[in-house]
Amino acid sequence: MKSIGSVLDEHRGIGPGFDFLRIFLAVMVLLDHSFLIAEGEKYQFSQPGITVLQAAILPMFFALSGFLITGSAIRLRLKDFLLNRGIRIVPALAVDIVFAALILGPLFTTVSLPTYFQSYEFWAYFANIFGVIHYVLPGVFEQNPFPSTVNGSLWTVPYEIGCYAIMSALIIFGLLKRPFMALVATACVAVIIIALKVENISPSSMGGLFPPESSGYTLLNHFIGLRGLMLYVNFMLGSVFFLFRRFIPKHWTLAVISCIVPIAASFALPEVSGSTLCTIFAPMLVYLTVYVGMLRIPPIPLYHRGDYSYGIYLYGYPFQQALVNLFPKLTSPCLHFVISLPIATVIAMGSWHFIEKPILRLRKKFSFTAQKGEEKEVLPQAAAVTRSA
Repeated sequence: MKSIGSVLDEHRGIGPGFDFLRIFLAVMVLLDHSFLIAEGEKYQFSQPGITVLQAAILPMFFALSGFLITGSAIRLRLKDFLLNRGIRIVPALAVDIVFAALILGPLFTTVSLPTYFQSYEFWAYFANIFGVIHYVLPGVFEQNPFPSTVNGSLWTVPYEIGCYAIMSALIIFGLLKRPFMALVATACVAVIIIALKVENISPSSMGGLFPPESSGYTLLNHFIGLRGLMLYVNFMLGSVFFLFRRFIPKHWTLAVISCIVPIAASFALPEVSGSTLCTIFAPMLVYLTVYVGMLRIPPIPLYHRGDYSYGIYLYGYPFQQALVNLFPKLTSPCLHFVISLPIATVIAMGSWHFIEKPILRLRKKFSFTAQKGEEKEVLPQAAAVTRSA
């Protein structure tokens, strides 16, 4: 029986199915958001099976990220790792924020332009570039079915940053070269996070220590809000799977079990939320993610020319909101998705070829490792991938 590691060796360290998986997950995010944006408060998947499938999208994204990023981080110095992550994530994020604030906002705002540009919300929106998330621009999308949220996908940005902080710690303490210790660290983090979720301990429950209006509360809520804590565990599990890749078998039976068990559990326990089931079966989701990444899946026509997943994830939401704003009668989520997908794809392609890819080439000027060509860029996505905001 082949191991995950042996499959990677056969393909020179690159999982042949990860390109497909990134695009698939990004498109699933877009579909999920079409229901939220077109239906608004009516949006709710409650059918067993569908709830867990929907809840699994982001955990799989972060597991994929942990697996792939560990493959590059294990060969990099800390400064090179941080440089590569920053150059990969920040440019497109900055373009998205600036475009939304300076072009999309003025076009769709219901307030006067002087009021728009002088408002706190306008200036605060630029803090998104640094992981301090603000969803609202003054007067923008206020009448949409899901009102006021300009880009709900941004909620995962702080968790991406947090994952990079975790990976930095693993590099600093040498745990990437000590797989068992990395496994212990992951188990400890998982226990702590599950305990926080069970006890419902969040920044909002620390009112005395961090008043809701304080900056400390805001930062904590962005980086350790209960909604996204398990993303850290999925990221770390993805990393552990890479470190133990030579001991983990690649077998379709395990993949089928990893797929069927969470879905069956959602039917057997309909009162349990999809996110809770994804927490319980996190190792299975990670295995399924890695297994798909090891499959030889033919490239998707048009999507194989670059890494468009990040752009689809990042830019899709504001344009989906704009679509509903321009066409208020567009209330069918499926039709909304069919129209949104080519729009998001074209924008993601433009971003990759004219922003992301050219800037990635700058690594050769700053990173000794990149100059030697020792790192093949293999990415997640920030990230992002997603659940509805």
